[in-house]
Amino acid sequence: MNEQRLRPVYLLGIAGSAYALWYYLSFDATAYAAVFGLVTVVLVFRLRALTADD
Repeated sequence: MNEQRLRPVYLLGIAGSAYALWYYLSFDATAYAAVFGLVTVVLVFRLRALTADD
């Protein structure tokens, strides 16, 4: 897949992961929140690497 197709996928993944992070933090489920926090960070770094050559 090219950059134009991957960017929305990463953005949706980041948004969904950030929402899940907020959801689990609001219910004090820190183990699940940590997992979604890590997923969010990884997706942000992958998106930055994808768009770095622009």
